[in-house]
Amino acid sequence: MHEIFCESNGLAYRRYLISQELSRLTVKKYISDVERLFAFLNKRTAEPEDVMAYKSYLISRYKSSAVNSYLISANRYFRWLGREDLCLNLMRRQKTYFSSGEMSVTDYHAMLEHTRLSYRDRKWYLIMRCLGGLGIRVGELRFITREAAAAGYAEIFFKSKLRTILIPDELRALLLTYCEESGITSGSLFRNKQRTAPVDPSVVWRNLKRIAADSGVNKAEVYPHNFRHMFARTYMSVYNNIVDLADILGHSSIETTRIYTRTSREAQRKKLDKLGL
Repeated sequence: MHEIFCESNGLAYRRYLISQELSRLTVKKYISDVERLFAFLNKRTAEPEDVMAYKSYLISRYKSSAVNSYLISANRYFRWLGREDLCLNLMRRQKTYFSSGEMSVTDYHAMLEHTRLSYRDRKWYLIMRCLGGLGIRVGELRFITREAAAAGYAEIFFKSKLRTILIPDELRALLLTYCEESGITSGSLFRNKQRTAPVDPSVVWRNLKRIAADSGVNKAEVYPHNFRHMFARTYMSVYNNIVDLADILGHSSIETTRIYTRTSREAQRKKLDKLGL
């Protein structure tokens, strides 16, 4: 019987994930999830009943979204091995049309106002303007360059897809002023402390949490990706054009875009109240 779990497979699988141009964090997650599976089975081979036991273990301990995330990682690994027989069905649940937690536009503006005049936070002010005003992913901040600010648009290459993001005039002027004041003549605008590489997403995450706490915003609802969700909801409320929005966000499927445009539970509850029934 061929070994499913061994060091050589693990190294080869990591190289495969990197070759797919996945982000560093995505590769790390897939590897971590497979290691979780290894630890549960505690052996080098696997049969369908073994992975079914793993699924039952996950269901007994995690929410359905987390279970499916782990199963997707396991299935990807099994398909890479050519062991489709070990792939597991995901948990199915009724679709909801609201999100469990979100950052509001009011919270977004509160965080902007808190940092707008602060010399210490001017970089974070502009990062929030880019995340919330352009709908980009935190990993795409590196494509906001001096050249992009000058041209008025950024060419973003992410997940093997190239798309163009237009930079509004007001934001463009702010970015160019930041370049002049910071002595940035080329390359990424938002860099690490040593100015040797683009700012790390984990550093962005920590500073957004800090700014949320300082500005009286609920930290639990503030994540870099929530700025993207807020952008999507706002765009839909103004233009109601999901096709254009999918293009801006870089989604191949409109169904993915629909997830980003779900309203909060509270907003959905208010709609029900207005029915007067």
